[in-house]
Amino acid sequence: MILRTIILIIIGFHTWGKVSGQLILTEEENIAWIDKLKNNKELSEQLSMLRTRMLADTNVYVKNIGDRVMVKTEENKNKELGLCRPMLIVEGYFIQVSNDTDNKTVEDLTNELTTDRIRQLEVVDVDKAKALFGQNAWCGVVLLTTKNKKSKKALLRYKI
Repeated sequence: MILRTIILIIIGFHTWGKVSGQLILTEEENIAWIDKLKNNKELSEQLSMLRTRMLADTNVYVKNIGDRVMVKTEENKNKELGLCRPMLIVEGYFIQVSNDTDNKTVEDLTNELTTDRIRQLEVVDVDKAKALFGQNAWCGVVLLTTKNKKSKKALLRYKI
């Protein structure tokens, strides 16, 4: 437990104060996060939770993606080994951050996730998500409905 706390503190320094959320590294932590996101009825709070998770996940290295096993590169050596990342679906289009997605792109994407652009956020049940999308949906699937076409285009310009 002490080692994990030290690792989280060290990783926190690598984020330069941009992330105030906890890294989610285990299945239990992920299920708790999904339940909290699902049970929260306030859209602005849901989006804030999602933004925080996405920014924190830039410090997480996911070893298994789909049916492939990824090998850590020199670029990813400082990232904490994690379980997975949530999948976003914006009106039928997939957005999933990978190990190689740079932090600036993730930060720009999270800045687009506001109540000015998003009309509705819905969390797909974990078991249904796993059945529909396989291992890529292990950390949950978040369905986003935008307010208009301009908002949809702004989110989909991130080719992740």
